[in-house]
Amino acid sequence: MRKALSVCLFEMKRSLSKPSAYIIMIVMPIIFTLLFGSIFGQDSSQAIAISVVDKDNSHLSKSIISRLHQDATLKVKESSNKKATELFKNHKIDGIITIEKGFQDKITAGGNPTLSFQHQPGASSSIFVKQSLNQEMERMKLQVVSALEWSKASNNINWKEMFDKISNSKDGTGELTKIVSPNDKKKTLSGMSYSSAGFSIMFVMFMMMSVTGVIIEAKNSGVWSRLLTTSITKFQLLLGYLLAFFLIGWVQFAILMTFSSFVFHVEWGNIIGLIVLISALLLCVVGLGLAIATIVKTTEQQTAIGSLIIVSTCMLGGVYWPLSVVPNIMQKIANFVPQSWAMKGFTGLIAEGGTLPDILQPVTILLGFAVVFLSFGLFRVRTSS
Repeated sequence: MRKALSVCLFEMKRSLSKPSAYIIMIVMPIIFTLLFGSIFGQDSSQAIAISVVDKDNSHLSKSIISRLHQDATLKVKESSNKKATELFKNHKIDGIITIEKGFQDKITAGGNPTLSFQHQPGASSSIFVKQSLNQEMERMKLQVVSALEWSKASNNINWKEMFDKISNSKDGTGELTKIVSPNDKKKTLSGMSYSSAGFSIMFVMFMMMSVTGVIIEAKNSGVWSRLLTTSITKFQLLLGYLLAFFLIGWVQFAILMTFSSFVFHVEWGNIIGLIVLISALLLCVVGLGLAIATIVKTTEQQTAIGSLIIVSTCMLGGVYWPLSVVPNIMQKIANFVPQSWAMKGFTGLIAEGGTLPDILQPVTILLGFAVVFLSFGLFRVRTSS
């Protein structure tokens, strides 16, 4: 074990003595977090600007506009159709919601009126607006049905008065009805928290690709063979390297978490859960780096192949954007890349305030990836040496 620790300390000192290593470890993650941290944020300065054109001008149309005003992710302003169109063409707003004439009559008759939503081409925020509209429409239809039934039963209460009582109650539905939406219970990371976690994962992977390349260099230069002629065993040599890679990853994560906590005010959550989650992630990433290092011939090949794998899997795994904005088929594919499970773990700890038992599934799956990658890498090292 002492020999393995000697290899570990030597490799850590060698890797961390390079100024370029700190660019990948610290500088780039911070820059990317600053650039993209507010894209999926919840603050009012980044709210989605929406114009509402109310052609119905009814009690229910005004009610749904009032509800949209209460959505912190939206910046809603009522406009005429002409004014809204002008703002939209000049890219002053992100979209237009149009409430067509007859909106209230259709709802009270049990119909399904649609709200027209026009958004800027390629706007990723459109999915959030559509979710808000669908949620409010379902809420309103149930509230109207409840108000109408109450009005019929009481014979002397106007349904609009009862509707206002229900919609203005504390939970938005009163005691008569209770609307439960899957999205109500699902919490997501704020902008800075999401970017801090996501880009930390990505650049830890890049760093691991860089440091695991030492195995290729050692084998190509003959250092590996010369070391094995000494009293050190292949197991001790590999253990030393893997322990060095693992600790370098932890150094990087610790620095990034500390920086984001003080500068971006990110609260990372339960410390025990965080230690276990990051350790499982690092074992997975180290295993992936080792597996790639045993397949390629040169460090250049490892950099090229590793970068392609990292970027593509980060895209699939929801590192750059929430998986809720991609189609269902892509969300299913994301289950086969480790980054998606790491992000689920961070979401459970940061956004939902969970502890270790709450993230056992992501941790277990990450450890499963680690076992597969490390087994493959160690097998390749044993057969190729």
